[in-house]
Amino acid sequence: MSEKLSEEELKSLREFKNRIFDLYWEKFGFFYIHAMPHNHLSIGTRGLVGKENEVGIVLAFGPTACKEVSLQKDYLYAELQFGYKWEKVFIPWDCIFRIFDKSSLSITQMKVIFDEPISLDSNQAKEKEQNQTKPQPKENNVISIDFTSKKK
Repeated sequence: MSEKLSEEELKSLREFKNRIFDLYWEKFGFFYIHAMPHNHLSIGTRGLVGKENEVGIVLAFGPTACKEVSLQKDYLYAELQFGYKWEKVFIPWDCIFRIFDKSSLSITQMKVIFDEPISLDSNQAKEKEQNQTKPQPKENNVISIDFTSKKK
């Protein structure tokens, strides 16, 4: 099914993903979203790292993993924790591929749309722009340290 969706179909798909998110939030408490790479996907200053640029990123949602969650018409905004750092995340509904619960009792897989524009409100567009103008991390964020002792 590679045909382009009509405006009404696109709107319905976004609304469906919004409602599915809301249902998982209410029923499961802790769940995951698999978001595919997308022009409007923003993962704070972290960005997508390594293979995430090809296969996407799985994000954890739950009471301890999120500070703030806001469901908008075209996208999901959340503050998510990556290690010890909180990142502002903008996830277009169009790039959400899967939503599943922790025990994988429920998995929902949906169509991903790559080429449709989304509308951000002015404050969130400004935040997204600021996040993208900051230097992006290098391909590999892992620092390797040699803990072996050297003999003198």
